[in-house]
Amino acid sequence: MIRLLPKSELKALSLKAEADCLTQSDLAVTCEQFEVEPRDVLNELAVSVAEGYLQGALTYDFCDTVMNGMINAVVDLGMTNELPEPAYSLYHAFDQGEWIRSSDPPETEPSEKYTKPMVQEIMRTLKG
Repeated sequence: MIRLLPKSELKALSLKAEADCLTQSDLAVTCEQFEVEPRDVLNELAVSVAEGYLQGALTYDFCDTVMNGMINAVVDLGMTNELPEPAYSLYHAFDQGEWIRSSDPPETEPSEKYTKPMVQEIMRTLKG
């Protein structure tokens, strides 16, 4: 995946998504400033979050909150185009870590059991 945005912009977007969700107007500002498409912004942000999670630099809780803060923008974009990938798949992967299944023992950490392997597979596929 080609990097289009500086790390500082990705950090600012992730903090915005964590605090109060990304909107189409938030994306429009970034798209105009860096001459990129909204799908590219969402995909690059999702990949950045996933990389930080896998490297241990970002906690599952932070990443999950950021991904939840991105989903409305992802779905809004998907209403008129295809859902941005891998942003949507990564959102789904983080979503899977939010609860313990009835078949899991009580000490199960769902983010480790469900999210991490899904994120690793998505990132492996992305890198080819």
